[in-house]
Amino acid sequence: MNKPIDHFIYYLATSLFFSVITPFSFAGTPGGLTTTPVDSIASVNELQELTVTAKRPDTTVSADKISYSPAIMLSGQSNIYEALKSIPGITIDSKGSISLNGVQDVAVYIDGRKTILSGEQLLAYLKATPTVNIEKLEIINAASARSEGSDPTIILNLQRAYKKKNGYTFGINLDGQLGKARQSYGSLLTEYKRGPSNTSLVYSNYIARNPSKLLTDRPYLDVPERLTQKYDRLRRDLMHNVSLSYNYHSASPLSFGTSINYTYHRRYEPATMHTAIPFNSDVVITSNNAKFITNNIYGEVYMKRNLSAPQSNWTASCNFFNYCNKESQLMKDNSGKTIDGNMSNTTYGIVGTFDWQRSLSAHWQFLCGVRMSYVRMNSLGEYLTSQNNESSISDTDLSNSLDSSFGYNENVNGIYGEVKTTYGIVNISGGIRAEQSNLNTDFSGNESAESRSLSRHYFHLYPSLNLILASETGGSWMLSYAHRVNRPQFVDLDPFIHLFDDITHVGGNINLKAATSHVLTMAWSDNRKFRIGINGEIRSDEIVKCYRELTDRIVYVTPENLPLHLQGIVSLSYYNFRIRPWWEVAANANLIYSNYHFPKETGISPNVLFTPTLEIKNILPLPCGITGEVTASYRGPVAYGQVRISRLWNTFIGFRKTFLKGKLGVAVYIKDIFNSNHTVSSIYLAGRKALLSEKEFEDMRKIGISISYSLNGGEKSKEEKRNTWFEELNRVNL
Repeated sequence: MNKPIDHFIYYLATSLFFSVITPFSFAGTPGGLTTTPVDSIASVNELQELTVTAKRPDTTVSADKISYSPAIMLSGQSNIYEALKSIPGITIDSKGSISLNGVQDVAVYIDGRKTILSGEQLLAYLKATPTVNIEKLEIINAASARSEGSDPTIILNLQRAYKKKNGYTFGINLDGQLGKARQSYGSLLTEYKRGPSNTSLVYSNYIARNPSKLLTDRPYLDVPERLTQKYDRLRRDLMHNVSLSYNYHSASPLSFGTSINYTYHRRYEPATMHTAIPFNSDVVITSNNAKFITNNIYGEVYMKRNLSAPQSNWTASCNFFNYCNKESQLMKDNSGKTIDGNMSNTTYGIVGTFDWQRSLSAHWQFLCGVRMSYVRMNSLGEYLTSQNNESSISDTDLSNSLDSSFGYNENVNGIYGEVKTTYGIVNISGGIRAEQSNLNTDFSGNESAESRSLSRHYFHLYPSLNLILASETGGSWMLSYAHRVNRPQFVDLDPFIHLFDDITHVGGNINLKAATSHVLTMAWSDNRKFRIGINGEIRSDEIVKCYRELTDRIVYVTPENLPLHLQGIVSLSYYNFRIRPWWEVAANANLIYSNYHFPKETGISPNVLFTPTLEIKNILPLPCGITGEVTASYRGPVAYGQVRISRLWNTFIGFRKTFLKGKLGVAVYIKDIFNSNHTVSSIYLAGRKALLSEKEFEDMRKIGISISYSLNGGEKSKEEKRNTWFEELNRVNL
């Protein structure tokens, strides 16, 4: 806005102000008007209530924590998955791994308690949870002995929203996106609160059609020609989710709750591949029809009791889960060869935790707790091949039958102790966590010469230390250190070879070791708008996907342990910056250093790279109750093991308007306006390089509309009557 317009608005507002107060402020005016003074402020007896309102910043920031309100995220109004993706610096891959500013595998907590969900199960939960269910998204950067040794130093905490008034709430969310990848999302929320009791039921549905294209160009072992492959895939997803929860929160010391969640997910994935073999002028056309069925059920029971001392309480919780996955695969090529595969996987487990904290004095606090978990996983896999005529694939590439059985038992027992002290602006916390783990694996099948059983038993100590200086004028400083472990996932251990196609086979590695790391983080924030952070990590036995060519056609992709991985990240963030009253900006920039070292026998040089990233989000409170958002992001080339992923950039623009006093909200938006969100990856083998061009249209240009409606009934209770048996419980020394 230019200066003449600014001056005009200023003079107009000043004139209106004086025109309003002048008749009441001056006693003697000409023209025969009354000269009796009239006070513009009512008398004290007539003044019933004085209300002072102030707008809370959309984002609160400090050295150790950043907090977002999902309500202001126009690009994530439908579900938590979309809301997280709209946070600057956060990326979520197709396997459910969450990264923040280059830090991999961010841990997810709900209401301060770690969720048992991971991978695709976590992805399904995030897509199934409406944004209205979450009041706050917190990014916690300080390490703690309370976190598991396998937890990263960065925690993403989803603070659930609970109804504040007695009565019912009914909400509906609808979201549809059009483009090459189409999807629709819908959810129904019902919630009822009566005194300290809160009951909610959520149903959500997700339907998606996601085509993708993959082009590979890779060398052979002994000839100069290169093999090219065009791969077209179409995913059709259908997901249903039902979640029921009950929570009891009152003024009494005791609170508790329980929840249960069921997810059904079905995916059809037809694909066609054209493989060109230059030196013999051969073209192989392969079709691959896959079907995936997932049934997941998981739940939680927790109880919390506040003690008489301030900031003192204990919390006990129990989580349980049962996941069942089935996969069928039918591959055919133009020579008449058929491969029929069937795989299944079952995972179940239980996790129990107990945490206790006590204020020893005004300056000292002690925390301790235990955690025990047991997880059992079983998988079966089988491929059958048949041949109508001579195959383009030699008989040595695939046997007539491949099958395997894999079992995995994991028991981890942990105990921790932590001390916190506060003196003025100084906050220090330090602790140590001891974990004892028992891992047992069994594998049998005709892919192995004999059945194999492995047992591993570990005992390790994980120290952590935080120093925070927080002042009202100088902002806050943080220095944090933590020792962490990254245990192999089940899918990375199962050695059964899955046939992605006839030249790419993907499997696990039963001999994987756990990776250990030392993480050091420093940060400063002015506690209002600005934050700068430095993160350094040294990781031994890093687990990454490795690519090996064992025949003249087939590439095997398996996870391996690398000797060393170094990473350094410098982050700059700026929030709540108002350029104009109608223009607010948030910006996030990072410089990521990655250095991967490989075993000498591989002949692969270290993969060293600096990666810059930048994201700018513009929030525009426009007239007529319309809110706009314009976001642009850029990410430079990224190093991951043997792979270098090309640079990419992305854009978003959207507008949202509310009706019916905020009950109805409608948003329209365009994702990836310039259709630029796709990558080309370089894979470095021993002295050679393969190229992969990938387009996932789910993440590319789409036009969408989102509709949300919320209806509330009831009034805030003036007095809550407690149940007598809870009063009696309070008398018991628990």
